[in-house]
Amino acid sequence: MTKYEMLYIISPKADEATREALIERFQSVVTTAGGTAEVNKWGMRKLAYKINFLSEGYYVLMNYTAPATVPAELERQMRITDTIMRFVTIKKVENKLTKAEDERKAKVAERAAAAQKAREEAAEKAVAEEAKVAEVAEEPAPAVVEESVQPEAQDVAE
Repeated sequence: MTKYEMLYIISPKADEATREALIERFQSVVTTAGGTAEVNKWGMRKLAYKINFLSEGYYVLMNYTAPATVPAELERQMRITDTIMRFVTIKKVENKLTKAEDERKAKVAERAAAAQKAREEAAEKAVAEEAKVAEVAEEPAPAVVEESVQPEAQDVAE
């Protein structure tokens, strides 16, 4: 499966229900083909130039992983949908830099998890130490028996 990114603009004339239905429809195309899709709604934004005499559009970014035939099907459906003003699909390519970045992020996450575990263990140890100290403090102190000191008989025969 290949990773793709698609940005499309929905006409501002479309109401909220229509927009949600379109977003769901395009997402379902990916999921029915066996892929996964993540949708990020950017909302209404001003266009760089007017399209069909409109200066605003509802932007949607969809990152998805799917077989190679899915982008063509999505683009076909977007071309025949009147409320889609523009769209662009980008194939994400794995290269050495992205792999190295992913490895770096994994190592950072691993270190953070190890540090968190160490902090939790230290906190548990401190709680155990406090409990031990409290337990010792709660025990009654041994009774101190004062011995009466009696002077020994002195030899007066000197």
